[in-house]
Amino acid sequence: MKRSIKMKLCVAACIALCAVNVFANGVPDGASGESAVKQDTLTIYVVRHGQTIFNLMDRVQGISDGILTERGITGAINMGKGLRDVPFAAVYASDLKRAIETARLAMEQNRATRAWAVKEMPELREVSFGVFEGDPNWMMYAAFGNDLGLAIPEDAKSIATATAPILQYYQGDMKKFLEGLADFNKRIDTEYRISEDAAEVYARLRKGMDMIVAENPNGGNVMLVAHGQSISFLLAAINIEVSVQLGNSSVTKLVYDYAAKTYRLEGPAGDMSYAEAGAKL
Repeated sequence: MKRSIKMKLCVAACIALCAVNVFANGVPDGASGESAVKQDTLTIYVVRHGQTIFNLMDRVQGISDGILTERGITGAINMGKGLRDVPFAAVYASDLKRAIETARLAMEQNRATRAWAVKEMPELREVSFGVFEGDPNWMMYAAFGNDLGLAIPEDAKSIATATAPILQYYQGDMKKFLEGLADFNKRIDTEYRISEDAAEVYARLRKGMDMIVAENPNGGNVMLVAHGQSISFLLAAINIEVSVQLGNSSVTKLVYDYAAKTYRLEGPAGDMSYAEAGAKL
């Protein structure tokens, strides 16, 4: 009997010591027990915001801020349901309202995170498209194509038809396409001067990612809600080929390795399976 009591006391002491160590490591309130132990990697769930009125109307959005449509709200909720069992140590979003709202709607579905708050980061905002902000998308791409000396069809009234000759010009290299478009917008924006060239976009996004990594030294999972082109630039910056159109409420999983100081893509870019699974719940 005495031996049994002694063993129970030893177990209790071990549990108490483990609890002290956990709190000493500074685990965020948003982390669950699963992510409390320091990990070698940080998994970043990079989300594109839900559909907005500008997306619906096929207009250049950039730093302009269209509100979420009903479809956009539903998509964000469904994506959140698909991620509801993932414990997040932190939640980040571009400081544009469409990203913040998407993050909030998604996290309201989460049942694995004890507490959370959306941290707004201007470093994650969409690329500024300067003089084309609010215009139909095809107009910006037609102007870009014409500047390259390409013949853009007069009936090219969609992104797909307007960008086809440009992608062919860049031999399908989406990274060069993105950089060329940003540099073009910066060069012609002589009046408003609100555009960014590719170097400025890369520097801003790298700063944001460095901040996120530094704020989560224990690893685990974080959510990052941003935008179509900013996410594409982010992938290009870490040498991940961008070859798909990122859908609204899609998820792209990046894994950061602390020892190697490198990122890798886990699963497909622009994964819609989380939103699709959430729609069935």
